[in-house]
Amino acid sequence: MSNADRHGVPWLTESSPQAWDAYASAGGPDYLVADCGSPQSHERRLRAVLRLPIEDGDTILELGCGTGRLADLVPPGVHYEGLDWSAKVITLARQRRPRGAGRRGGAADITPHDWIVASGPFNYAKGWSKSQTAEAVSAMWAASKRGIALTALRAPADGRLHYSGAELVCLLPGGDWSHAELDQSYLPNDVCLRAWRAP
Repeated sequence: MSNADRHGVPWLTESSPQAWDAYASAGGPDYLVADCGSPQSHERRLRAVLRLPIEDGDTILELGCGTGRLADLVPPGVHYEGLDWSAKVITLARQRRPRGAGRRGGAADITPHDWIVASGPFNYAKGWSKSQTAEAVSAMWAASKRGIALTALRAPADGRLHYSGAELVCLLPGGDWSHAELDQSYLPNDVCLRAWRAP
């Protein structure tokens, strides 16, 4: 996608709290702050992480929550909390979704929830690494009571990390998950890993 298709906003080239702060400082629609190509691709990616056996009363923590758009999509009766390492992004999330909880932090700040999800924060070649992705997925799994879901790029792209389905499954700690699935149906270059424990 060209920059013109993104209304003159270039793709983010580095993932760090400072880079996201600068990127978010101009505001813009949720999908641009999330560094997505369109509102439709943003929503498809978010809906992919929600294809879990979520039940009324469950809690969801979103790592790398951006503006908290996922909060608008969670089922009624489910408590949502967002976590993002950019102070400016969290400020936008609180302004746009005052009823959704959002706080600043990264993978080390994950707290126990039924479900822990992440939509796209592991895709940046500068400022992030696959070993950090492995640590984050391990932290997500350890803190989840029921399971996790995450999306990542599966096709090579300039300045981006990409992952095969096998790589993602190998990030899951062995032993205590009963179900794992890879979904490549929602976007041509993405993959969603969903995994959970037996009830």
